[in-house]
Amino acid sequence: MKRKNKEHEIDLRSWLFKFRTRWYLFLAFVLVALAGAYVYVKSSTRIYAFKSTLLLGDQHTGSKKAQELLNLLDVQNKGIKVEDEVGILTSADMIRSTLKQLDFSVSYYKVPDHWLNTGIDLIKEEQYENAPFVVRLDTSSLQLVDIPLEVRVLNDKEYELTVKAETPPLYDFRKHTVEQIITEVDYTKVLEFGKPYKDKYLSITIERANPEDKIDAKKHYFVLNSMESQVAQYASTLHVKPIEREARVLELSTKGAIPQKELLFLNTLMETYVKRDLDEKNMNGQKTLEFIDSQIATLTDSLRQSKQALSTFRSTNRIANIDMQSNISYEKMAQLEMERSKLTTEKQYYVTVLDQIEDDESFTQAVSPAVAGIQNPNLANLFNELSRLNQQKASYSVSATAENPRIRVIESEIKSTRNAIIANIRNLVRSTDISIANVDKRINQLESSIAKVPENERRLMELQSQADFVNKKYDFLLEKRAEAAIALATNTTDKKVVDKAAMWGAGPVNVKPKMIFMLAFILGLIIPAALIVLLDNVDNTIQGKNDLNNVTNIPFLGVIAHGTKADKLAVKNNPRSAIAESFRSIRINLQYLMSETDFKIVGVTSSVSGEGKTFTSVNLSSEMAMAGKRTILIESDMRKPTFGKYFNTHNAAGLSSYLSQGLPLEEVIQKTDIENLDIISCGPIPDNAIKLLEHKRMAELIAKLKEQYEYVVIDTPPIGFVAEYFILMKHMDVNLYVVKHKYTSKDMLTQVNELYAARKLKNIYMVINDLDYNNTYEYGYKKKGSYYYV
Repeated sequence: MKRKNKEHEIDLRSWLFKFRTRWYLFLAFVLVALAGAYVYVKSSTRIYAFKSTLLLGDQHTGSKKAQELLNLLDVQNKGIKVEDEVGILTSADMIRSTLKQLDFSVSYYKVPDHWLNTGIDLIKEEQYENAPFVVRLDTSSLQLVDIPLEVRVLNDKEYELTVKAETPPLYDFRKHTVEQIITEVDYTKVLEFGKPYKDKYLSITIERANPEDKIDAKKHYFVLNSMESQVAQYASTLHVKPIEREARVLELSTKGAIPQKELLFLNTLMETYVKRDLDEKNMNGQKTLEFIDSQIATLTDSLRQSKQALSTFRSTNRIANIDMQSNISYEKMAQLEMERSKLTTEKQYYVTVLDQIEDDESFTQAVSPAVAGIQNPNLANLFNELSRLNQQKASYSVSATAENPRIRVIESEIKSTRNAIIANIRNLVRSTDISIANVDKRINQLESSIAKVPENERRLMELQSQADFVNKKYDFLLEKRAEAAIALATNTTDKKVVDKAAMWGAGPVNVKPKMIFMLAFILGLIIPAALIVLLDNVDNTIQGKNDLNNVTNIPFLGVIAHGTKADKLAVKNNPRSAIAESFRSIRINLQYLMSETDFKIVGVTSSVSGEGKTFTSVNLSSEMAMAGKRTILIESDMRKPTFGKYFNTHNAAGLSSYLSQGLPLEEVIQKTDIENLDIISCGPIPDNAIKLLEHKRMAELIAKLKEQYEYVVIDTPPIGFVAEYFILMKHMDVNLYVVKHKYTSKDMLTQVNELYAARKLKNIYMVINDLDYNNTYEYGYKKKGSYYYV
């Protein structure tokens, strides 16, 4: 028989009943979850969140026209990139520079004297300014780092130092490098506070912070932190992001157990970042001053020599004035000489910069044309672009290798820009050479005309012109130096701290007791509920009438209440019990259903052994007999007879004796203690039970019993194991199929479903045995009427 097709519905009452009957699981899991939550709350280190904000400013490179062109073409701004600055702020180099300014080399911890720390140290607390002792490091010696060093205070003057570790590193705090790895260290020493202690592993001095403080912890220990461990710790907790998309205000956040340390770290990090930016700008200004000073130093000697030569010539030749016309000619000569000098200076700059650019090691130090006082927008833009690319490469190099595709792209752009600068400068050098040649030509022409002037006047004007030229160039450089000095003195950075570091929130972010206990309580309810649902879904046994209706269309007759092993003859021994009432209900239902037919033969079977088939047949027969009906019970299961558990059938003749030996019927029928109930036991176990049941004497036996008794109940073999039931089936007027609650598998009903669907079984009814009303939602109401059964 095919299973009934029903929509999957959730019976909330049924599930609530199942949950209620397993209340102990919920109680156990809730208690365990709350205990785990308590241990977690007590043992977890409180972590606090801290935030600050930093303004990057707004810097642009390139000329105004170039910027307008970029805006017109909708090209992204080539100023500061937020991503690059985030990379710099979170870089290991920046964090290392920050930590070098802070004294975080020693971390102090204590293990509180709490019952959770009885076996193992679950609760650990870091101390910062409230540790009972202070550790002074001798940085000139190697130290054991990143391992706990236990300190037990013995009294106000002495302490016990315990060092125990496997493969600890020996660290040089001056160079911040690991010098050696030790195989194993294990020793304990009693030392005095305030006295330096030094061995091949440690060189420290431990001082008592306040001798009056009471030592209330289970133990104290400290850790000497290497720079690498500190950088790794803060790099893992530091997060930097813009407050909004396209914003130039960065939000810096970190988490830690000691608020003072985290606040100090964030503030120092921002100050270091701002100071580094200002230092870079001051470095550029300083390079400009150094360049101008080198040019002024060169001109100082030239100026002194030209003035000396002019004075000597005047005094020697007694020349005081020069003709106006000659002055004009010489002024033109001076202008040409100045123009030539300017061109020569520019060429000298171009050649110098070209050498620096072509040199792979010093091209990044090339002085920009704007710094040298040379106005060339195209070359200035190329230098700004090269500077931007170098900064971007440095930013990416912090967290990426040289093989990173992005770095390769940047290097390619740097190479292209560098080549463009080289080509541009070479063109400028050629252009300058042409201009110098032109000026030289004009000077030669002017000199030819001046040659007609008296030699003394010409020589005087030449010396005067040379002195004026050097003097003007010297004044020009002094002016530029003053401007550069003022710019350097008033140099500022556009990066600044907006909000100093502050704690975010009122308490720890990782341990919130109320929420944790609430979650633990919820988990303590969810886990057993899920476990019950899982077990219920994987349980393939018959759970009740609804389960039975879902797997078979065979009509349901009734249920037999759960009982103990001592309730084998419950109908006789305790007629007011729930089991007796169950059989009474089955008898009445059976009589009602078969009221229109004259039925006498009742067969009782099941799927497998152990489902209560014999128990059902014995007590149903007893109930019929006690109702005043002459009843006989036949044990036809000759493979595994069980009547001996209910009646005294030992060594008695039975069904096998009647069928095989031809004993008279009177000799195989046994009387019982129950009035109106007789039985025919199995008798001696035969070699071939099927052959005996197929014998014609079996049909004759059924016919005789039908004449003598009102009901004949046959306890048949299980239908799932042997074929005897199908031989006896033709004699049955009604068949009872017994399934045991939470024992019979749903798959075992396949065979009887197929027989019922093929109409080979008629008048068959399902009976559920051993059903506990207290643990079954469908019949939970019956436990309320239990007082009727006693």
